[in-house]
Parts: sequence; C-alpha cells; structure tokens
Amino acid sequence: MSRRTNITDQCCEAMGEESPSPSRRSKSKNYLLVQALLCVLCTVVGAFYPTLLDWSKTAFEQEVFSGHTKETRAYPFSPASVVLVNDALQLSLALFAVSLKLGLSSIFKDGSLILKMLPLGLIYAVGELLTLRSVQKGSGPVYVVIANMKLVVAAVMSRLFFGQSRSLPLLHWLELVFISFLAALYTLAEAGNMGSQWRWEGAWAALAKSSLVAFSSVFCEHTYKNNSFLVVLALQAFWGLATMLLLLLGASLSMPGYGFLGGVALELRDDAGNWAFFSGGPWHPLCDSPEHLRCVHHLAARESCICITERGWDSYTFLAVFADLSNAVSSALVFRRLSAVAKYVCRASSAVPMYIFYCAVGRALWDAKIFGIVLLLCLQIGIYTVQRHRAEAEAEEAEEAAWAQEYTRNGGPKKSA
Repeated sequence: MSRRTNITDQCCEAMGEESPSPSRRSKSKNYLLVQALLCVLCTVVGAFYPTLLDWSKTAFEQEVFSGHTKETRAYPFSPASVVLVNDALQLSLALFAVSLKLGLSSIFKDGSLILKMLPLGLIYAVGELLTLRSVQKGSGPVYVVIANMKLVVAAVMSRLFFGQSRSLPLLHWLELVFISFLAALYTLAEAGNMGSQWRWEGAWAALAKSSLVAFSSVFCEHTYKNNSFLVVLALQAFWGLATMLLLLLGASLSMPGYGFLGGVALELRDDAGNWAFFSGGPWHPLCDSPEHLRCVHHLAARESCICITERGWDSYTFLAVFADLSNAVSSALVFRRLSAVAKYVCRASSAVPMYIFYCAVGRALWDAKIFGIVLLLCLQIGIYTVQRHRAEAEAEEAEEAAWAQEYTRNGGPKKSA
C-alpha cells in the first residue's frame, strides 16, 4: 500500500502543478549533475578495478619446451590469500559503519536475515575468486566484456524459473542474442591478439562470475532491498570471510595437489612444504630453483618444464587489494544513489576507456574492428537496458491504473460500523 500511495501522491502533485518552480528546476539540474558525476565515477571504477588486478600479474610463468620457451604473465601470490584479506577489511569497514549509524546490536535483530545472507556471502566469496581467476588467465577487458553476459543469464533464469510472468518480447530476446554474439566476437578477437598469453579458463571464469551475479539479482534482490543496506553489507562480508576461512582450513587439512582444495593448499605453501600465507603463490617451482634446473636437464624425457619467476606478495599485490576494496566501497556508497539504469549502462561503458588504456600502454594492439565491437556492444547494452526499464515502468503504471480502477469500482475503503 505504501508504494501505491507514494505513486498516487506523486501523480497528484504532477497533475496539480502547471509549471515547475525555479527551486524544483534547480533541484532537477543538481540531480542530473550528481547523476552525471556518479556515472563518470562508476565508469572509472569499472575500468580501474580489473586493470589493477591485471597489473598485479608481476611474475612470469615459463614453460620450457625442447627448442623454445613460452612465457605468460601470472600472479606471484595466491588469489585465496588476497580474497581473505579483502573480506577481512570489508567486514571491518562494514562493522564500523553499522556501529556509527545503527549500533552493532542491529545486526542481531533479525535471526532469519543472518541465515538468508549465508548463501549470499558464499556467492560473494566465490565471485571474488572467480574474478581473480578470470583476470589471471585472461585479461581485464575480457573480464569486463564477458561480465555483461549477466543480462542474458538473468533473462534466461527468470524465464525458466518464473515462467510466462517473466517472459520478454521477441525484440528483447533478439537484442540479448546480439549482445552475446558481440561478446563472443570480442573474446575470439582478443584470443587471437593475445596469442600464447591467452587462456580460455579466463573467459569461462568470467562467465561463471556473471552467472553468479545474475543468480543473486534474480533470486536475492528482495533481500538486499527490504533490509538495512549497511546490515546486509556487514552480514555479506561476514559470511564471505567465514567461507574463505573454511576454505583455507579445508586446504590445510587436504592432500596438496588433489582437487580444488589441494590446489589451494599448494598455493599457500613454500618450496619446503611449510605453510606460507604471504610468501605462497603458484605451485610451480621457481625458475632458478634446483628442481626446475633438474627438470630442464632431463627435458628429453618430458614434454615440458614449467616454472614461475617470483612467488609471494609484492607492492602490486597491495594495489590489487586496494582495487578490490575501492570497488566494494564505491558500490556501497556511490551506486546506492545512482539510478539502476544509469548504473548498469555506465558500468558497461567502462570497456571503452579500458581498451584505449591497454592499447596506449602496449598491453593490447590497437584494432579498429575490435574497438568498433566494444563500442557497438556498449551501445546495444545501453539501448536494451533503457528499453527494459521503460517496459517495466509501463507495466508498473498499468498495474497501478488497474488497482486504482478496481479500488474506485469497489467504492473505496469500507467504513467500519
């Protein structure tokens, strides 16, 4: 009832006002200016976050074959260690914000909300790992472009799980197919440009991350909207941190090298097999280690020998932590005030400045066709998002009109005797 009353009041105010007052025009201009500034910040953050993750790949993974060596950029650190530190910092900031504004006791008022946020915290932690994995095996631009596939995944999920009520017009489905086609076209072009640096795991990790985001938006959006924003953020960070601690505990108890947890265990140990949080990293031997030299010496009996030039946290790793933290804080503080449509369009547009930057610093080769694909993809996402927003607004207006008509037909509120 409160939402309907709100809309009715707004409509009445609009109908009763012949021309906007100077103060209202001033407020409207200020609102547009704020939205424009937030859009720029949204675009910058969207490009800044994966770029710094990409720049934290300061090590090189060398694969030595008989007669030649293949070298690719790699993280010197364990992604699990970075995610754990990020989650701990985000939880600290969230608890500080809650204590200032609401009091820490507000977190424990709703026991059901604490349990509801458990799967969301799990999704959040896994999503952070997938983001690092995507940039690790691919690149920043590939991650940003494929992340836009959450539009497609969300539409398909809504149609499959909610049926005809979430069906889209044929035009919108065709637009989603076109978005998918452009994303695939860019990915294939980027794979050709990167050559031996390319790893398909990066693209699949980005797609998995976008699917998790789509799942959250389809099934869990009401949890975020119907509860205190700060409390939800604190609980999400708490369960994300708990997930990472359980992951590291499982890794410490597992057999190194066996399964996913075994791989994490190897990343968190040094060459001697000792537990190493900040000095851990890729489990390949160091390129100047006796183990790698022995492998190269007996290369004839092997297909190849793989080594890593560095292992452990360095100054660029802290930039990656800062990038992840700034992305989380900006999402909480800035995107809260940016309209949903503007937020998504501005975030999707970050692929354009990112591609230009990568070409300018020599991380990518300038290609007018690829740049055209990026521009066309951003334009199509903007068109689709605006159209969907208008369609949803029209559907809400039709629902409100039908409710008002039914309300009038029934004679308004019943008077009590």
